[in-house]
Amino acid sequence: MYGRTARVLVVACLALTAAACADDSTPVEFASAAPLSDFYNPSAESIPGPRGSVIRSQPLTGARAVPGARNYLTLYRSLDAQEKPVAVSGTLAVPEGVAPAGGWPLISWGPGSTGVADVCAASRSDGSTPSLDEQARWVAKGYAVARTDYQGLGTPGNHGYLIGETEHRAMADIATAAREVDKSVGSRWVAMGHSQGGHAALFAAADSAGWAPASPLLGAIALAPASHLGEQVRMAKWAASNPLGKLGTGDIAIYLPLLVRGAQTITDVDPARFLTDRARSLLPKADTECTGGLRDQWGGLSAKDVFTPDGDVSGLLRVLDDNDPGGLHFTVPVLVLQGRSDLTVPLASTDAMVREQQDRGESVDYRKYDDIDHSHIVSASFTDALAWADARFGITR
Repeated sequence: MYGRTARVLVVACLALTAAACADDSTPVEFASAAPLSDFYNPSAESIPGPRGSVIRSQPLTGARAVPGARNYLTLYRSLDAQEKPVAVSGTLAVPEGVAPAGGWPLISWGPGSTGVADVCAASRSDGSTPSLDEQARWVAKGYAVARTDYQGLGTPGNHGYLIGETEHRAMADIATAAREVDKSVGSRWVAMGHSQGGHAALFAAADSAGWAPASPLLGAIALAPASHLGEQVRMAKWAASNPLGKLGTGDIAIYLPLLVRGAQTITDVDPARFLTDRARSLLPKADTECTGGLRDQWGGLSAKDVFTPDGDVSGLLRVLDDNDPGGLHFTVPVLVLQGRSDLTVPLASTDAMVREQQDRGESVDYRKYDDIDHSHIVSASFTDALAWADARFGITR
């Protein structure tokens, strides 16, 4: 049997070598539709207030709207890691028609990695991604879907990429805000997300029941959730300092600038302590470009292109380890869904994460899908995810 350290190092090696409505459904009054630059930038005096309360909201139409639903663009209140009030943006899609008793069941959806620049916020998407289609499937089954942009993504401030505390707050607070935006939405919700959003959903399962007690969390569905990133960085750093190491960085290079920017939202991480001159020159691209652009610039870099041989990466590693979902204690049931052909969040990484959780007696239902990669796990697992969510709400079909 491997010890935990040996096991996660094996996981990291595998990861790095992988190619990489009811009668009360009348919504709150809305401000007239404003230009996006104005909508996402509220006045400083409007931000303080109860977390989960709405700053403003307006109907959402066109390419960014979920088909078959009433759609809203929403700005709501939360608290960042320093307990400072912040404005968070997101969207809400509500089924047409009469809601069931208790209101529409709610999915609070955490999007996958898009970047840390404001232009990368999911609500600013032109609808070209499959996300809207997937939300429409849930709406067609009678679910409202609230999708957060996360803190500092689209709105003022810095985005805490893969910082579990702020991720779960964003998911829980939009679940609360949804009922203010549209009174036909129920108070009970399930956290659900893909990749970065899967990571967020797991932290919601650990912390959101206490964060938003008036919005009962029934469970969490994590699709290909990010985990063991600290071990992946350790392996890449080892390769950079080992004369015989020829290991590439895999997808970790593409996400490294996001990890650095995320860590810097909660502690002092100086990239000059461990990144090469080449990597440091590319780091500011994360502040203006989304993952597609970062892939073009960071993809294919070797470990030695990124890390200095004698660099001190301990500060970043502490943040990554502290925000790894493997050690979480869950207060609600969890469903983890993973494609066996995923090269972005490898099967071995999720296997190890779930094993750690189940070994401690956590309530985790784990399902794997043959021949399914990272981008297709959402659609491939929909039937299972729907049945699991239905069971949480007591829905029979």
